[in-house]
Parts: sequence; C-alpha cells; structure tokens
Amino acid sequence: MIKAPEFLDLCQARGIGFITGTPCSYLKPLINAAIDDPRFTFRDAVNEGDAVAMAAGAALGGARPLVMFQNSGLGNAVNALTSLCFPFRVPVLLVVTHRAEPGGEADEPQHEQMGRITTALLDTLEIRWARFPTDPAGAAAILDEALAAMAETGRSFALVMSKDAVPPHGLKHRTGAGAPGRRATGLVEDLRRTPAERVSRTEALALIRAARRPREVLVATTGYTGRELYALGDDVWNFYMVGSMGSAGAFGLGLALHQPGHAVTVIEGDGAVLMRMGNLATLGAYAPASLLQVVLDNEAHDSTGGQATVSGGVAFAAIAQACGYKRVVSTDEPEALAAALALERTEGPTFIHFRIRPGAPDKLPRPKVTPAQVFARLRTWLKAD
Repeated sequence: MIKAPEFLDLCQARGIGFITGTPCSYLKPLINAAIDDPRFTFRDAVNEGDAVAMAAGAALGGARPLVMFQNSGLGNAVNALTSLCFPFRVPVLLVVTHRAEPGGEADEPQHEQMGRITTALLDTLEIRWARFPTDPAGAAAILDEALAAMAETGRSFALVMSKDAVPPHGLKHRTGAGAPGRRATGLVEDLRRTPAERVSRTEALALIRAARRPREVLVATTGYTGRELYALGDDVWNFYMVGSMGSAGAFGLGLALHQPGHAVTVIEGDGAVLMRMGNLATLGAYAPASLLQVVLDNEAHDSTGGQATVSGGVAFAAIAQACGYKRVVSTDEPEALAAALALERTEGPTFIHFRIRPGAPDKLPRPKVTPAQVFARLRTWLKAD
C-alpha cells in the first residue's frame, strides 16, 4: 500500500495543488490528508459533475487539479466529462474508487452494477485509465504517464482505486465545532412587470457587457445565453459554455479561486440553475468576493422550444442568500440591474436574479470559434493580462 502523504507528495511535486471531489470510504485517507496538508486546497463538491466542472475552471485559471469520487458517482460526472472537458480539450486527472470490484469483497447492493461496468464505462468515455498505484515508485511512474497522456491528447485520465489501496489517515482539522448562533435571512421580491413587459435577454446581456470591468471574465451558460453574448461581440474574455448545462457556476468558481486578480461573472439561465441548484451552497461557501452570478430568468427552456420551467415560483435570490452569498438582488427593472452590476466586488460573492421575457433574436448566430479555441485563447489572455 502507498500512504496518503506519500501519494500527495508525488502529486505536489508534479504541480497538483487543487483537489476537489466527493467523499467515499475508500478515499477517506487521501481526502483527510489533503485537508490537513497546507500545500493543497481541497474543495468539497455537492456532486461529481460539479467537481469535474470546478476542476475544469481551475485548469483554465492555471491550476493542475485532481478530482476524486467513487464509481457510483461516475454517472453524475459523465455530462461534464463529455460536454465540457472533451469539447474544450481540458483534461482532468481522476481518482475513481472501484466499489463492488469484480473478484473483490462483497459490497452494498447499490454498487453491484457499477462495480461490473466501471472500467468499461471509462473505455466507452474514451478515458484512459490505470490501476491506482500500490507503492511510491509505481505512483511516480503512473502519474508521469497520466500527465503526459493528458498533455498529448487533451483527454482526462483515471486512476481506478481498489479497496484498502491506501492505509487509514485520521483527519486532524475539523470545522464547525462552535455553535453558529442566531442567523437571520430575509428577502422581499419586488417584481413590477408582467413577463411580456420585461426586457429581453439580449438587452440584459448588453447591460452586463457595459458594466464589465477591465480584467473581468464573462462565463455564459449553454444555449441562447452564450449565443446572444457572442452576437453582441466576440471578446477574448468571453467563455461560451456550449454544453454541460448547469455547470457554469462550478466552472466559474474554479476559475475565480485561481484567478483572484480577475473578476468572474457567471451568467446563468433559470433552467440551468434549477438543474444543479445544490451548487449554490458550494459557491456560497467557497466563492471569492470577486465572483458574481447573474441568473437571467425567463421561466422557460427557450432554446429547446420555450417549454416552461418551474422558476415562476422560485425566489432564487432568497435561496442564494440562505446558501451564504453575501449580497443578493432580485429585480425585473433594468435600472436596478445596472445599479447592482456597478457595485464594488468587495462583499461577495454576489447573486443577481433578473427576470426577463422569453424569446430570442431571429437568425441567432453560433460561435465560429471552437470550444477548444475559446478555452485556449482565454487561458492565454489570463496569463498575459
């Protein structure tokens, strides 16, 4: 067996400093050791897909991330691996545990099928994999192989971990020991316009562009949001998330954590936020003051035909406030949106819920730059800026 600090030493020597993922009993020694080691930043994710998206954003920001989760969560990660990491050619290093491994000890019934298909699923995803190492020499070799393959192919690489691959490692640093005391939250929405009277998404995006700071990155969610932002002007600081619906927030968080000198604005839709609403808790807990999340809510899945979402009865800003965002705004008035966008980013993270009318411009263009080009040019700009 390889001890957790030994494996982390080898990771740190290869530039890995950011770790995210979701817990598993097999991973407990590695996660505990990473939390206790000041050389690493560990950020827990609410699900495996958000962990992958957070890692991808961190990679854009210049980090070399590591993502860890159990094989039961591989299904949750498929969308981010195929719709984000693959098209943008941003590989992430994975440690995936192998619960219910064929030929191994009996496990809980919920792991039975995934245990049989874990490595076949990785093969189907075209993700190279190897067994998690059993000694430091083997770990050094496999990490070098994985990082070289990722650099050459732009594809992710997985280390598949069997039970008891790492001996126990106790957690020393625990949080939340004290009582939180009395906490008060409250938000009154003052929505004055009927849906037809609200401004369009293009008008809202124009206000966001006009308020952009000189070193700010705009991350636009999939669908019409990214396409309309592109139509307003294709700028190097724009990131058009063409897939991985619901992952823009986690991606923006990973970027913001590793680019503290650049403000990051994540522009979401109501359907996307509803799809991964648990991620609001992660952003509320970990997001730096420079991160702003704007939800443009037209109460519909616009790009798929205008089917209604359930957001008409959802007070997103109140949820964000309860999740720890320091400043929240909910409005349908463009003047109030402009005022909120102009606020200094010193008390964040900030959340703006802005209700808009449904609909999109005719003959809306699609970005002519490929996802890989968008990622590469933005990474270059971040390094040079």
